[in-house]
Formats: sequence, structure tokens, C-alpha cells
Amino acid sequence: MRIFKIFPALLLVCLNIQLSFAQEISRENKKQIKVQEEEIKVNEEMLVSGVKGLTRIKNRLEKDKSKKRISKTEIERKEKIIRSVEARLTDLESKITKQKSELVAFKKSLDIKVEEKEVVEVKEVVAKEETSDLKEQEEKLKLAKEKLAQEIKASQEAYAKQQEELRKKNAELTKLNNKIQAEKKAIQDKKIAENREKIMEYEDDISVNEEILISGREGLKRKKDKLEAAKIDGSLSKESIARRTSVIERIEKRLNKIEREIESKKDAIKKLKGA
Repeated sequence: MRIFKIFPALLLVCLNIQLSFAQEISRENKKQIKVQEEEIKVNEEMLVSGVKGLTRIKNRLEKDKSKKRISKTEIERKEKIIRSVEARLTDLESKITKQKSELVAFKKSLDIKVEEKEVVEVKEVVAKEETSDLKEQEEKLKLAKEKLAQEIKASQEAYAKQQEELRKKNAELTKLNNKIQAEKKAIQDKKIAENREKIMEYEDDISVNEEILISGREGLKRKKDKLEAAKIDGSLSKESIARRTSVIERIEKRLNKIEREIESKKDAIKKLKGA
């Protein structure tokens, strides 16, 4: 499983950040390098938090399985959550790899000696959406009814002769109307089922984000505590303190964003349930 490759990858990331500057570079370029390195650091922290959250989910599922206190349907749902988390962590890992590659390219453009690393490609699968010709059928029905009305008016003198033909046409239109009504009901039923599925997806996503948020908050607190301790014992330079403070602030913003996403999805669930 790809997710078990994350921790070794993180070790390489940490080593790769320690790149030496071969010559003097401009203040603007130094600032740009610092921003990119901090972004990589933030994503690494989010990746670590995600791995911890995934571990919690897996451990709970295995515990529930062993005690046989969870249904087959619930097991499948939890496994779907796990696959979703693994996919998100894989994407984040790929993003980190891409950011590192871009940083290496930028440093090389400045003649800074760097250590190259293989970039992993991620393939995306795009789902296909189904379409319906219901609107076209309704338009055909409308035109057919108008034509039928004109034919009835024009055939009043030959009513007896044309009665059977018109009856058959009317029966066909009625059949088409019944078909459309049945399709409308099918679409409504499908919409209800899709809403139900969307609610479950939102609930699963909320569960994932809450796990990541818990791990992230714990990690953030540890970083803050370490920074405060370093400030007291004077073991860090002002530049190191400023850099770590910047990383902490960016992690905190990312966690706040995740928290807002959780609330947004909870509101969406309420709307779907009221639809």
C-alpha cells in the first residue's frame, strides 16, 4: 500500500531541505526560497497529521472487527473512508515531491548546488457523467399534442373515418406521457438516492478532516511548546525563531481552513436533509 512509503519519503524531504548556498544570491531570491521551503514544511506537517489520523481510523476499525460489534455495511463504509484518506495523502505526497522538484530547479537556476531526487507522477481518473434527453422528449410531446389538436379540428367532417387513427395517435401520446412521467419519477428517486449518498460522503469527509484536525492540533501544540522553550533557553537564533513562528502560523491557518470546511459540510448536510 502506497501510504506506508510516506515516512521514508518524509525523511528524504527533511534531508533535501538542508541545501547549501554556493554563492551570494539576492535578498528577493532568498525570500522566494524561504517561502517555498516553508510551504514544503507545512505540507509535510499536514502529511504527518494525516498519517496519524489514518492510523487512528484503521486501529478503530480493526478493534471493532475483532470484537464483532460492527456490521458488514459499516465495515465497507469505514474501508471507503480509509481509501479516501490514502488517496488524499498520496496526492499531498506527490504535491510535496513536485514542490521539491520546483525548488531544486529554482536553486539550480541560481547556480546553487542541490541534491536531485526522482519525482513521482500521479495519474488522475476522471469520472464520466450521465446525461438525459428528458427535455427533448417533453418538447416532442408538446409538439405532438398541438398537432393532434389541429388534426381533430380539421377532421370534424370526416370524424368517423379518422376516429380510429386519432385514437391510436392519442394512445401513443398517452404512452409517451406515461413514459415521461415514469422517467421523472426515476430521476426524482435517483436524486433522493444521490442526496443520501452525498450526505454519507460529506459525513465520511467530515470524519477524515476531524481526524486530521485532531492530529494537527496536537502537532501544532508540540511545536508551540518547543518554540517557547527554545525562546526561554536561548538555543535558537532570531532568524530560526522567526522561521519556526512563520511555519506555525501557516499550519494554524491550514488547520483553521480544515475546521471551516468541516462546518461547511455540516451545513450542506442540513440542507440536503431538508431537500
